[in-house]
Amino acid sequence: RVPLRLLAWFTTEHWLIGASLTRVSLGLLALYYYGLHLSVRHTLYGPDGVWPLSQYLLDASPFSLFRYVPPSAFEALYAAAIAVAVLLTLGVFPRLMTVLHWLFVWSFQDRNPLLGDGGDNFVRIILLFLVLVNTGAYLTVMAPRPRRLVETKAIVHNVGVLLILAQLAYLYVSTGFYKVMGEVWQNGTALYYILRVEEFTWPALARYITHNPWLVVGGTYGTVLFEVFFLPALLNRYTRYLVIGAGVLFHVNIALIMGLVTFAWSMLAVYPLLLTDDEYRGVVRRWRLEVFYDGWCPSCVRSIDLLRSLGTGLVRYRSFRTVPEIDQDRAARRILSRRSDGAIREGMDVLIQIAGRAPCLWPAVPPLVVGRVLFGQRLYDAMARRRLVMVPGGCDEHCPAGQASGRP
Repeated sequence: RVPLRLLAWFTTEHWLIGASLTRVSLGLLALYYYGLHLSVRHTLYGPDGVWPLSQYLLDASPFSLFRYVPPSAFEALYAAAIAVAVLLTLGVFPRLMTVLHWLFVWSFQDRNPLLGDGGDNFVRIILLFLVLVNTGAYLTVMAPRPRRLVETKAIVHNVGVLLILAQLAYLYVSTGFYKVMGEVWQNGTALYYILRVEEFTWPALARYITHNPWLVVGGTYGTVLFEVFFLPALLNRYTRYLVIGAGVLFHVNIALIMGLVTFAWSMLAVYPLLLTDDEYRGVVRRWRLEVFYDGWCPSCVRSIDLLRSLGTGLVRYRSFRTVPEIDQDRAARRILSRRSDGAIREGMDVLIQIAGRAPCLWPAVPPLVVGRVLFGQRLYDAMARRRLVMVPGGCDEHCPAGQASGRP
């Protein structure tokens, strides 16, 4: 029974959502990397840069495109690298783009090894494994094509994901045990010496941490505990979310305090694979929202049409006048929302909920929250009172909003 269940598991693709998120994250990481170096690309990678091409070619990797592309084509090579990263992010022929992206990443990282931060090695390994993975099931601009599931493809996909997760776990556990052998990690002072390296620190914040022995000792021992126990904690259903959250916090702190943004990003790029497809679907179900607006208000309808075009499918918009169970008088005064657990919100709270569910509207969340805290619902009410309502068959002219609160 066990071999049959194992075979059934391996012949069904898992982690499809996480694989797509990892593809997008690695594509965006590359775009950040190329964009960051765009203005100094000739200095870092050009034929006459800090590492001259003539000297580089003496020991260049056989996989490096710089061995085969003439110096005059450097600009085209850089542009092609950006184009491939964009196509990978958008999910255009993802498996092919993953192979090409690996070639470009290897080439540019090999061209100037002085820019490495540890995350570059990890990304090169992960991209190789990612070639085996189906990363185009979600978050792609390509129209979905009928896909006949072949058991061999499913096995290859699952093995690719397991190799990525094994690499992540091995990296953490081996690094953790290596730290245990170090004296400064044993006596709890390692973080102090790390934050004293001026090239990799945020001076003001580092100074605050190094002057607090509790933070130094806690951060030192906490790092070792996280890395050593990452794998067993991940395999335990009671601690897996805790260790995933700890990992996110760990790498965010590395990015902020030490300035190693690309290293932290490289590690976090594979974190989406730590959650299953069912867990993602559960999150989506909990985040689904019904919004009830005034379908008799032309400006409201136009606003909702705009929000629909900017949304991600997590919000369903309905005119409250077609939903009898909604309090019609309350909905006529303020826009309402209903979460999957039945909780009702109104006015400014609804606007914050909508903005939080659409990435392109995330910049609007802070000012909306500030407005909610400072003015409550008064700001929304001031806007709502100015709207006009057109009652179908009930008014020859525009009716004031206050007179249109009755049922349709």
